[in-house]
Amino acid sequence: MKKRTTIDDVAREAGVSRQTVSRAMNGMDGISVHTRDRVLETIDDLGYRPSRLARGMASSQSQTIGLIIGNIIDPAQANVVRGLNDAAEAKNHNVFLRNSDNIAARELEALKSLTAENVDGIVITSPSLPAKTLTSFADQNCPIVVVHREVTAKHVSSITTNTERATRTVVEYLIGAGHQHIGLITRMGDVEQIRHVWGYKETLVNRNLPYCSSRIAQADTNLKGGYEAAYKLLSKDKNLTAIATYNDLMALGAMKACADLGRAVPADVSIIGYDDIEFASHIKPSLTTLRFQGYDIGCSAFERLMEMINRPEEDFPPVILNIELVIRDSTCTIY
Repeated sequence: MKKRTTIDDVAREAGVSRQTVSRAMNGMDGISVHTRDRVLETIDDLGYRPSRLARGMASSQSQTIGLIIGNIIDPAQANVVRGLNDAAEAKNHNVFLRNSDNIAARELEALKSLTAENVDGIVITSPSLPAKTLTSFADQNCPIVVVHREVTAKHVSSITTNTERATRTVVEYLIGAGHQHIGLITRMGDVEQIRHVWGYKETLVNRNLPYCSSRIAQADTNLKGGYEAAYKLLSKDKNLTAIATYNDLMALGAMKACADLGRAVPADVSIIGYDDIEFASHIKPSLTTLRFQGYDIGCSAFERLMEMINRPEEDFPPVILNIELVIRDSTCTIY
């Protein structure tokens, strides 16, 4: 096996010190242009690749970050991963990925595992742990950026939408389309679920429509969860003419439940999702949904994490993103 080229090999071949090689690689002052060019040419000739660990020891940073994703098969979260990974690669950072399945205990284990890898910071999509736990962990270990949830703390920053406002947008649209009997499929209990329900309830009450908690179903944020929740709601309440869901996967599951119950979409039941995943515009009927730019969010999450790493004493308020209602064929006006 060929021996790995070291910085000492480069220094010896170029006839300079280790410090000069380091200065040349990092674009630092203190050496002539001629010397820098000679060192860089030697690096190229020898095929030297500096150890990421060694560079991390020199800079007190590992140039690695952690990413905990709630559901790795969710296309919306996959878009976040892609955006973050591309942004990290552009800055010569590695990304260690963990999947939590939206289970708090697994999320905590992932945090501990990534900390053991000496990551500089961590991004979490759709976190399940309580805000207090996330805050305590960040205070003791490294900065954390959370996506799809608002957490305000010294070493935790958020990139999210306003869940209440987004839900009001959906319910207002359905009411404007003539629907008075609207169901809600939301995630299992946490702060975002509370905001989702509050936006739903507030809109109905403000529009003088009856609010009924039995028209709300909590479920896992996947196809199966959406299917089971919609099947349950539609089976016990024949008056429902519309269902708003927490994400597009749940909406697709709800559409399957409608088909199995003989309820046509949108003629009998209008369905609305959230995320605007790629599948949303290709299925039949195409899905009405709230558009959330996952790729851009991933890029923004990486940039925010870098800011927090480089300026640890600074406070970083939540980034609240705009959303857009995309009207397609899964909803209709009733009279």
